[in-house]
Amino acid sequence: MIPRTPLIKEALVLMKNWEEEPQHVLHVTDWAVQLFENLSSEHNLGKKELDYLAAGALLHDTGWATATEDRPHHKESARRIREHPWQNLTQKEREFVALIARYHRKSAPSVQHSRFKNLETGRRDGLRWLAGILRIADAMDRSHKQKLVLDKVELRPGVCLIHTKGEGLAEAQQGLARKSDLFQQVSGRRPFLKIASSEPNRPR
Repeated sequence: MIPRTPLIKEALVLMKNWEEEPQHVLHVTDWAVQLFENLSSEHNLGKKELDYLAAGALLHDTGWATATEDRPHHKESARRIREHPWQNLTQKEREFVALIARYHRKSAPSVQHSRFKNLETGRRDGLRWLAGILRIADAMDRSHKQKLVLDKVELRPGVCLIHTKGEGLAEAQQGLARKSDLFQQVSGRRPFLKIASSEPNRPR
C-alpha cells in the first residue's frame, strides 16, 4: 500500500494536477512500494527512502505535458520535481527525488551525469536501487491497463523471481527485458516473471 506521509500527500496533489494517466502511475507506485518492501533484506534502505521512491514514482510521467523531442518526458518530470516549491522536501531531497524520476527510463545513472556525480557515494547507491525498482515497476504496467498485480518475490542465487497474478504477462516481460538492466547491476540478480498458480493447494 502506498504510504500516506506528508511528503506522499503533497506528491499526490501534484500528481492529480499534472498527470494525464493517474491510474497508471498509482499502479506503478503500488508495484514500486511492494517491490521495495519485498526486497528490504537486499537494499537495507529505510522508510525515508521508501517515501522518496513513492514520490518519484507518483511523478515519474508528469513531464509528458511539457515534453519535446529535445526534452524527453523523463527529464521534464525531473525538472518539474526539481523546480516545485516543496513543503516536505529540502533542496537536496528534491534533487534526489527528481533523479529517481529521471532514471525511470533510458540511460542508467552514471558519473558522467553531473547531477548524479554530485551525490554523495552512499546516496548514489541508494538512487541506483530506487531507480532500478521503479524501472521494474513501470515495466509491469507497460500496457497502461493495470493488468498485473504482485503476489510475492522469491530470491534465488542470481535470480529475482517475481510471482504475479492477472493478465498481460507477455507485455510485462517485454518491458522487463528493456528496463531491468539497472536492477541487475545493483542487486546482482536477474528478474524473471511468473504467473502465480490460481489452483488451491491439494492435501497430500
